Amino acid sequence: MTTSLPHPSSTLVNISDDADLRLIRVLAPSTSDPTSFESACTSAISAGDVGGLLRTVIDNGAIAGLLQSSYSIDEAVSAFSLLTVYLDRLGDASAEKELCEALADAVEKAGDSIEDDGKSEKQSAMVAALFNLRSDGNEKVKLLTKIIELADESALSPGQARGVSALADMLDASTLKSSLALWGDIDNAELRALYAAVSKGMDRVLAKLAKGEAEDKTTAMKIQAAKERKQTYMLLVLGSYKEESQLDGEATSYAREASIYAIRDPINLFSTQRRILSLPAVSALQKSQPALYDLLKIFMEGKLQDYRDFTAMPDKMTVFKSSGLDEGECMKNMCLLSLVSLAGEHEEIPYSAIASTLNVQEDEVEQWVIRAVSSGLMEAKMDQLRKVVLVERCAVRQFGMTEWTALKVRLDKWKSNVKGVLDALEKSGAVAVDGQ
Repeated sequence: MTTSLPHPSSTLVNISDDADLRLIRVLAPSTSDPTSFESACTSAISAGDVGGLLRTVIDNGAIAGLLQSSYSIDEAVSAFSLLTVYLDRLGDASAEKELCEALADAVEKAGDSIEDDGKSEKQSAMVAALFNLRSDGNEKVKLLTKIIELADESALSPGQARGVSALADMLDASTLKSSLALWGDIDNAELRALYAAVSKGMDRVLAKLAKGEAEDKTTAMKIQAAKERKQTYMLLVLGSYKEESQLDGEATSYAREASIYAIRDPINLFSTQRRILSLPAVSALQKSQPALYDLLKIFMEGKLQDYRDFTAMPDKMTVFKSSGLDEGECMKNMCLLSLVSLAGEHEEIPYSAIASTLNVQEDEVEQWVIRAVSSGLMEAKMDQLRKVVLVERCAVRQFGMTEWTALKVRLDKWKSNVKGVLDALEKSGAVAVDGQ
């Protein structure tokens, strides 16, 4: 006669006085010596030794049993939640933190011996149960980092409708920033590890999306959203290095990758990376990888002629191959950025000025304007009779003293125009009164 293992759903959801012992019987079969395990746990329970009970469960790899396909996610989480509740009974903050981290690590390690396709979803859900019960900011960040590392790519993927994945929604940069503010002071090292985990998670998402048979519109949107989120979090990693003295090999690696991302896709990632040059880790590339830094600076602040001067130097050209950059695509993007810079300097631009700036024929100008408008970096109308482009709005690539001066001129002009309108209204009102 065979005996089936008790399920958490039947033994633990309705918590009773002997729930501790029922939990132990659920976990025991996954250990190497179930009898000894049950005996050790029973002794800890009798002695009221919560710490001893948790360490016995962790040290014997008992959590692995909850990842078996015989248990659903809800059942596994129900059982694991009882273990997480014990942390509050320790009465020792240091021991709580130690065992909280050990429980999360045990869930991760338990997956090494399980061949179930759904284990990652269970693992992340179990650690999420622990995350929801903890209040310390550093603990929550560590646990969130673990959840991200364990989560399936579908749970991490941005570009989905809000509400489809709570984790993906939470990792929206502005949403996470608000959560972090509520959690209090958090160690910089923990924040850096969290940001790095999201960035690496996006690598997994992109790799999975790349394996798709065909790239439809929805997939393309998800790919772009994942790239934007990856770049956002790489820059957050880099932002955690406040001074050059703090830089290490990881900082240099992220700085290089983020710079290549910025050069490869300067249009779609325009807003995400506009402050990239101010980061100490990126500035340090001037010494370690000068050609890459120079090219990045051109894409952030320079114009097409700067790019042409760069590509005319043989020693600089090697950066394209070593960084996996397509020179032709870089040229197209640089033309668009140069057009945006020109639009930022003039409200009305003759076709001839655009043709001269981009080094194209006048009959190609309208195509470039349409591309720039489609990119979202500018709004403009074309007067084909006068052959001028009327700029209504454009993104600002940099904002220094020159831009402040130009803004002052525009504001003064606006102030003068408003004053003229008000004076005219005042005069018309006076004439109306006299005529009565």
